[in-house]
Amino acid sequence: MKRLFIQAIVVLVGIVIGAGAGGYLTFHRYARDYAIVRAFAWVGIFSAVSVNQYDANTGDAKRELVYSLDFYSQGVASSAIEPTMKSALRMNRGLTEARLYVLENEAGNVDQAKSYFSKAQEDLKAVGWVDLSEANILQVIKREPLSPCGDGTQNAKTTGTALQKPCG
Repeated sequence: MKRLFIQAIVVLVGIVIGAGAGGYLTFHRYARDYAIVRAFAWVGIFSAVSVNQYDANTGDAKRELVYSLDFYSQGVASSAIEPTMKSALRMNRGLTEARLYVLENEAGNVDQAKSYFSKAQEDLKAVGWVDLSEANILQVIKREPLSPCGDGTQNAKTTGTALQKPCG
C-alpha cells in the first residue's frame, strides 16, 4: 500500500513538473508573437476610440489621437514588425496626424497644425498616396457622426431585426 502511494505521488509530481516545464518553454517560444498580437490589439482599440472621439468632436479627441499616434509611431519604429504591416501602421499614423491637424486648426494653433499636416503628407507619401493635397486628405478624414438609433431609412421589417429602429 505504501509503495502504491509513493508511486502515485511520483507520477503526480512528474505531471506537475512536466506541465510547468512545457508551459514555460511554450510561453518563451511564442511570447514574441503574442506580444505583437497584443500590441496590434491595443492599437486597434486606441484607434477606434480616438476616431470615434474625433467624429463626435469631443474634448478628449486630441488626447486620444495623441495616444494612438504614439502607438503607431512605436509600431513603425519596431524591428519586430514586417514591412507590409509597418506600411499599414504608417498610413494610419498619417491619417491620425491629419486628424490632429484639423483639431489644432480649430483650436487656433496654426504652427502645430502645419507641423502635423506636413508629417501626415510625409507618411502618406511614403505608403504610396499620389494626391497629397489638403482637400483630398481632409475628404478622407472628414467627421462622420453616427446616429444613436441607426439609419432612419431602415425599419424592423427591412432589416429583419426588431433592435434597429428609426428614431422618432
